Amino acid sequence: MEYRKLISFGKNSFVISLPKAWIRHSKLKKGDLIYVEEASDHLVLRPHLAKEQEEERKMTIDVDGKTIPLLTRELNAAYIENYREVTFKGKELKEKSKDILDMVRKLIALEVLELDSEHIVTKDFLDMDKVSVKDLIKKMDIIVRSMLKDCNDSFDEDNVENLQLRDEDVNRLSFLVYRAIRHGLRNPSQTLKLFNFTTVDLLNYYWTTFHLEAIADETKRIVRAMDKTSLPKNKQKDFITLLQNAQNFYLDVIKSHFVHDRQKALLLSTRKKPLVKSANKFFDENEDFKRTSYMVDRYRRLVGIIHELDRLTYQH
Repeated sequence: MEYRKLISFGKNSFVISLPKAWIRHSKLKKGDLIYVEEASDHLVLRPHLAKEQEEERKMTIDVDGKTIPLLTRELNAAYIENYREVTFKGKELKEKSKDILDMVRKLIALEVLELDSEHIVTKDFLDMDKVSVKDLIKKMDIIVRSMLKDCNDSFDEDNVENLQLRDEDVNRLSFLVYRAIRHGLRNPSQTLKLFNFTTVDLLNYYWTTFHLEAIADETKRIVRAMDKTSLPKNKQKDFITLLQNAQNFYLDVIKSHFVHDRQKALLLSTRKKPLVKSANKFFDENEDFKRTSYMVDRYRRLVGIIHELDRLTYQH
């Protein structure tokens, strides 16, 4: 944190100097306009052209010599960083075009504008000022709830592919949330005005999204293990009980999280150790059965992530 001395300027105004690092980062020069917006107890400053400049960002990705997973990460990073137009090109474009189109379809509102043997041009037309981080997180929560619920039937039903698809839906939503958060951090006054979110709120939403995505991942992995385990029926019922306890833990945690109930969150934090202890007991009794070790390990990880989500509430 830096301090600036307030200087009297004329009869009715005061001035302060602005940090040189911020001027350089914002690419400002003498004579540029700066937005000044009053909040309840502070001022928000931002460059006049920040939003317009962001909307024009473009990127070109060379596909030659790169694996599909690497290209996927590069596209996802460009999407989150709010590059509005991404072009793929290279000699290997033809053989990789199908995979590239698949990865484009997994990102919300990203469309293919041009497609030929030399390049693929993608673009989105989202108005980021209308994208609600809170609404997207609530959609993620709905999917996560359904995934946890369907875990209970996964010894008797083949839910592996179904949960895989829902996990991909969670991923798609999370990428858009991360993008909206980046946009909000670059335009703090606009975000405060439109959604009443501070930068601390955005940080909290980032970690909420991170944990929801992780919960979906662990749920998917548990179901995969349940599909391959050799646990007998009576032991399966014991594990279902563990899953139901974790599901109830999540439902209580996310409820307190959405209403910012810190006291409730503090009480809920005490439920982690008994759940882990029960999981350890189950493992000790069933470690000789196929996939039990992995299944219980992912379960303990799931409970830990739910606890971390709870911690966000009472530490916010």
